[in-house]
Amino acid sequence: MKPRAHIIQCLLAALLPMAAAGPLPLFAAPPPQHIKLEIQQSVFVYPDNASEGRDPFFPSSTRVYDTSPQKPIHGPALTDLSLKSILGTSPRVFAIINNHTFAPGDEGDIILKDGRRLHIRCVDVNPNAGTATVEANGMSETLHISQGP
Repeated sequence: MKPRAHIIQCLLAALLPMAAAGPLPLFAAPPPQHIKLEIQQSVFVYPDNASEGRDPFFPSSTRVYDTSPQKPIHGPALTDLSLKSILGTSPRVFAIINNHTFAPGDEGDIILKDGRRLHIRCVDVNPNAGTATVEANGMSETLHISQGP
């Protein structure tokens, strides 16, 4: 007889929480309404002089008041290139530009004297005229063999 009482007790223990949870949705809060939040944009104003403001992280710094115009940054010019020599014959011709070897159609990076890097494409090499045509940054330049050291 105890097994039957035990089964009833287990069923009541399982059904009691479900019976208690039944009426809870009747008293639940209404669903949340959609609230449209407007995010404010931050505005930063650089002061013209020390009386208008200062840098909070570096209060003694004067770099924010610097009014000197910025120098335009120019990329490397094709005039910085020099054609050292031309090797080969008509079907296979190579040009040595700033100590790098290029065939017509080759592309590569050249490091200039000031340390800047320039990506060029060799368009044509003419051994009879001693010239090589290169393109870089949307410009084209015909280089002549340099006579310098």
